[in-house]
Amino acid sequence: MEARDQRAFLKKQIALNGLPSLSLSLNVPGFPKSNPTVKAFFGYCLHDLIYALKSNQINLIEKDSIEISDAAGDFYLVPCSPGRLTLNAIKQVCENFEQSHPLGRFVDADLNDQDGTSVSSGKSKLCFFCLERPAIECRREKAHEPEELRSFMFPKMDYYCNQQKEASVIKKLSSLAQQAILLEISLTPKPGLVDKFSNGSHADMNYQTFINSTTAISPWFAELVREGFSYSDSDLTKALPIIRNIGLRMESAMYEATQNINTQKGIIFLMGLSLFACGKLFSQTDQFTIEDFRGIVQGVCKNLVTKEMTDATKPVKSHGEDIFHQYGFGGARGEAESGFATVFEYGLPQMKGVTELNDEVLIKTFLSIAVNNNDTNILYRSNADVLENFKKLCKKALDDFNDQNYTAVIDFCKDENISPGGSADLLAVTIFVHSVIKTYGQHDLL
Repeated sequence: MEARDQRAFLKKQIALNGLPSLSLSLNVPGFPKSNPTVKAFFGYCLHDLIYALKSNQINLIEKDSIEISDAAGDFYLVPCSPGRLTLNAIKQVCENFEQSHPLGRFVDADLNDQDGTSVSSGKSKLCFFCLERPAIECRREKAHEPEELRSFMFPKMDYYCNQQKEASVIKKLSSLAQQAILLEISLTPKPGLVDKFSNGSHADMNYQTFINSTTAISPWFAELVREGFSYSDSDLTKALPIIRNIGLRMESAMYEATQNINTQKGIIFLMGLSLFACGKLFSQTDQFTIEDFRGIVQGVCKNLVTKEMTDATKPVKSHGEDIFHQYGFGGARGEAESGFATVFEYGLPQMKGVTELNDEVLIKTFLSIAVNNNDTNILYRSNADVLENFKKLCKKALDDFNDQNYTAVIDFCKDENISPGGSADLLAVTIFVHSVIKTYGQHDLL
């Protein structure tokens, strides 16, 4: 009772300033009124209610808002300025929120007038358990045992919270993947690669082509994460066809957007794996760990090079397969099978301790990757000697970073007409992983 009296007092205090107030609470029977599941559910409801109110142009005075958790449960109270809306109209917004919310019967979004008195709609809510009688009657007559009601409510709250968490993670990871790809594309200048001001060693594509391609493939990112969340088979290799199925659709979208120019097949594969692995990881934990992420990627791609690149009788081979038979380098498949060894051993260390991924940091990260990557894109256009000379120039530019040494790398790529696209793809994956660690990982990893 003391907690409820305190809430009434807080409403009256707001009313002393001549303002109505809005509040949010939950209908939790029995005791305690709050626990981690209830608190998480309350947080999601509050987030959604505030957006619902603001979208209806209800002015919330958030600096004076109060959020507490006491014996009466979780509670939020905020003064508001009605503006052009009547109190009845605001009350209707609150009712609409409850009615449209999938668990709205657990929620009380209330409006109090300038006297601190609750504004009633005059309608009775049905009992959320039996759905037959008004809730007030069931409460008054104690028609349902509190533990029965709690056993009904809490699993639904928990499921809702898990769904909200998953949706939030999916949106965030999709955004980070798109950001990583765009940062790699926009890094300027780059040796032999398309950037904002140069086509590099490509006559058939430019910066706009990559923008078009990225916008075409990015709508599929969420589906890749979602598949990771839902994957439950202990054999991770069975996930590869699922990832490839989505990847092939992404390729089709890419070709449609670019008039059949291959801009991003490599990153479709590598980022697809990364997004799936993150989804699988976050279905099990709230924190990103390098060991678990790499383990999932390695599990999906177990023996991938042997399975897919050693068939000498295959009539039509990809560029990567041709290079493997000629030089023995696994390309993107080998990198995936290793759990992105180049990314974690040479890319991420260049970003450790930096506060901003500016152009210099990204260029040094690219150079570190390029020094240690047997880029099959270069081999396809040239030979092993050219690749080795390219790597030597990249090492010199990395060890003594200045415009002259970096320009020498750019000029070499131009003269030899080579494009280190594999290293560019690994740079994008490195940026993505760095962003995920920054968002969900341990700060000491950075």
